[in-house]
Amino acid sequence: MSGSSGPFRKGKHVKLIIAAIKPFKLEEVREALTTLGVRGMMVTEIKGFGSQSGHTEIYRGAEYAVNFVPKVKLEIVVPAAMAEQVVETIATTAKTDKIGDGKIFVLDVQQAVRVRTGELNDDAI
Repeated sequence: MSGSSGPFRKGKHVKLIIAAIKPFKLEEVREALTTLGVRGMMVTEIKGFGSQSGHTEIYRGAEYAVNFVPKVKLEIVVPAAMAEQVVETIATTAKTDKIGDGKIFVLDVQQAVRVRTGELNDDAI
């Protein structure tokens, strides 16, 4: 990776899409993204809360506050030209019309590197 032409010497700009969705929607979202041409993603089981602020559940006759709700976090790096279509696909596929459907964030990626080959940016994904 030597060279003096900076972090974008080869390849084009890429975006990082972070989505928090309901766990039971993961496989459906993955299939829709694969059909779209997404070649990979990172998936993490997380807990969080948003406007639903948790809820209460009854366990063995006692009511407990559940402050964090299970979610799945997807991290997907795609060429900038694909980002809008990926966001729309996640949003429509993950939607249940119920509170807690999730959130999607899109960030600029300064540089992406494929460790094995040294390829950069969209060549690395």
